[in-house]
Amino acid sequence: MHIIKRQDCEGLRSHNFCEKLSYPMRNTINASLFFLAAGVFTSVTVLSAYQVLFAIPMIYYVSRALKEKEFALPTSAWILLSFTLVALLSLVVNFELIPRPSKNFGRLKYFLFGIAGIFVFRHWLPGVSDRTKKVLLNVFFVSIIAAGFYALYNFLTMTDGRVKAFTDTMRYGYGSGMILLVLLSAILHREKTRSWLDLRLAVPALLVGFMGMYLTYARGALLGFLCGLPFVIYFYRARLGVIFAGISLAAVLTLGGFYLYGSGSQESRFLMNKNNASDVIRRSQWKAAIISIQEKPVLGWGLSNFHSQLKRIKEENNLDAKDYNDAHSHNLFLEITSGTGLIGGLIFLAWVVCWALEMFSAGGLTRALIVPLGVAFVVSSQFEVTFDANNASMIFFLYAISVSPSKRPVKR
Repeated sequence: MHIIKRQDCEGLRSHNFCEKLSYPMRNTINASLFFLAAGVFTSVTVLSAYQVLFAIPMIYYVSRALKEKEFALPTSAWILLSFTLVALLSLVVNFELIPRPSKNFGRLKYFLFGIAGIFVFRHWLPGVSDRTKKVLLNVFFVSIIAAGFYALYNFLTMTDGRVKAFTDTMRYGYGSGMILLVLLSAILHREKTRSWLDLRLAVPALLVGFMGMYLTYARGALLGFLCGLPFVIYFYRARLGVIFAGISLAAVLTLGGFYLYGSGSQESRFLMNKNNASDVIRRSQWKAAIISIQEKPVLGWGLSNFHSQLKRIKEENNLDAKDYNDAHSHNLFLEITSGTGLIGGLIFLAWVVCWALEMFSAGGLTRALIVPLGVAFVVSSQFEVTFDANNASMIFFLYAISVSPSKRPVKR
């Protein structure tokens, strides 16, 4: 993503903002992003290498920013930092109620990656070559293609159940629904992306990735994709985008009609009605999450600790699906609010809104790439907790790189 250009650094060399990266630091960043590209849709283990390696430049550049008093951040980053502090406080006050505190505290790293990653990309983006960008993206495309074909293989050989990709069904399906919009937008705007986008891999990745997403039958992922698609087309051709908005709306209304009024006899998951077993479970999770918020409305039960109260809440309130325990709420915003209270939930919502406004204000390629993803993220997060290890890493990487040009240090 060529958000900061080399010429943006002219006159800023003395400021350290666009200082030439040392070979060790540059190579560490490149290596970390290689593992991110390779691991998002294939392996949590591979992804962990990204987290370990990327922490090194994060610590280095944040330390430098503090030392040099150049801690300029966009408004959304300050809001995200505020949410991180509230999430930390929610874990501290609920420490005795958390079965595995290290796991919950560990989830804070994704928000920190989003904040501290801004400083890394402010130094990395201006100097990175188009060749390096293309190599990293090609690794990502190959991983998407491999994951898609594995989903197809699983579909052709399975005897029952749903397709499982390398990273399981839901995280793969929902992650694909978001990132495919970014990929489609980059292909449509190829006059701006041709220097670092290899269409020979990008187009197959888009097609195979969509096939894989569809075969998961993740309805929330498809809905998010359909809602984000008109924005992709609109930022490419406004009039055509309006037409696609109508088509997407018709598709959503059709699926909604089957869901609300259908007989439920159809075999397709996309045509199931509201009384199917999966949605009975999902609604029971939503109700339990709302009750948990009512019980501890200020700071909640601790970040990602909703599951520890689920069994009790279902039994005390006679909710459906009592045997479905130790699970998330199937709604990111309810999960966040249950864990961090109304304070954390409202701050998190403010972060989403502020990031959206910043992306609309950015205009150009940044807006075309990120806004559709944001739409899919918000929509699909109503049906799934999209902050699993893979998708949280991907989302906060995209957040950091998309806002890194904002609030840049000024020339002294």
